[in-house]
Amino acid sequence: MAKREAPEINAGSMADIAFLLLIFFLVTTTMDKDVAYLRLIPKKIEVLNPDPVEKKNIYKITINSRQVIQARDSIIRPEDIEDLNGRIKHFYMINRDKKTNRNIDYPYYAFGTKAMYQQKLSEAYTRLDNYEKQDISKDPRIEKYIEQTNNEIDEWNKKIRIIDMYTKYSGKLELPEIALQAHVRLESFIDTDYSAYVAVQSEIEKAVTELRDKESKELFGISFSAMRTYFQQNELENTPKVREYEEKMDLIKLLYPLRIIEVKPKR
Repeated sequence: MAKREAPEINAGSMADIAFLLLIFFLVTTTMDKDVAYLRLIPKKIEVLNPDPVEKKNIYKITINSRQVIQARDSIIRPEDIEDLNGRIKHFYMINRDKKTNRNIDYPYYAFGTKAMYQQKLSEAYTRLDNYEKQDISKDPRIEKYIEQTNNEIDEWNKKIRIIDMYTKYSGKLELPEIALQAHVRLESFIDTDYSAYVAVQSEIEKAVTELRDKESKELFGISFSAMRTYFQQNELENTPKVREYEEKMDLIKLLYPLRIIEVKPKR
């Protein structure tokens, strides 16, 4: 009896089918996106002989491996993370507009005047002249002092422009500035869930943005967020409106600075 041969399977089209399936999954698959506020990472600034940071100027937030948040001495459960918003605002606002009877556990405010800034600017120019008369080859630190003083001069000039604007729109002669050391310190652990970490960052950013929006509407009749969006979309045009919004945003950011220090995760 003749041996019957097994029929061959035509696999010529399998590659085409696999390619079509690959295209299908690429088109239909969705990728999770992190929902968070975007912020620029500030460049590192070298400060010579920095002062120690006082405890009252630190708002410490720790996220443990169970995603439980400790904000200073308070415990916040993951489902109550929105409570962090009000606590951050409290950190900024409790001593605002207070020169006496201030809460000693929170940052103090300084109240700058144009005359004060002009005096500081004059002192900076005097120091710069003295540094430039010295021989850099004998003391290499002089070059760093000169750079630092030039940066200081730029800041005092900027503050003079800002207080002129603040006085124009608010009618006040003093500019309230939270302590330079005031910041939020964010600590986590190696096994802290990334989504929890991002959620905490977003609440911090949201709180400061809401403070900025409120102040901006009171001063200029437009929110900080709206000005920022317009500026980002039209920055390259360098029109009078773009420059105006940039100066107004500088004022709002000086009133409510966003300073976040992220500590290397613990084991």
